[in-house]
Amino acid sequence: MNLLIVSNNDTCRSRMALEILSSFGRGMKIFTAGVLPGTSVPDVVYRVMEQNGYALSHKKACDVELYCHQPWDYVITLCGEAEEARKDFDNKIKNWKHFSFDDPFQGFSRDESEHEQRIAQVYDVMNRQLYEFYRDELSEQLLPRCRCGANTYCRCE
Repeated sequence: MNLLIVSNNDTCRSRMALEILSSFGRGMKIFTAGVLPGTSVPDVVYRVMEQNGYALSHKKACDVELYCHQPWDYVITLCGEAEEARKDFDNKIKNWKHFSFDDPFQGFSRDESEHEQRIAQVYDVMNRQLYEFYRDELSEQLLPRCRCGANTYCRCE
């Protein structure tokens, strides 16, 4: 299953969502992109994710334009700016899912501990909502199917 996660700049929320969704199960190829790609992931984002047991990749932020003409099982948007990019995609998208996660850097402050606290709050909300999305929409599609089509308690083998 191919998933694309789109946020405004691909340096915080999209990276966090990638790691969170990847931790729930296998069978997903997950990519991230930004409407206006940023330059690098802030150190405070790495710290918050490390505190929660994740190691973010250091890949360069990608522009959503790179992915607009590819087929996707899901395109997941994480903010209003990303949802506006929907019009730029071809009709090769099977499913759209929109979340509205707060930008922890909005209302910029120089206080590093405040940023860390805001990112941790966004992480908590994302973890809960993305797990519900995975549980309700993705997990059933990712389970292997037997001959009879059942996924649990199959006795045809």
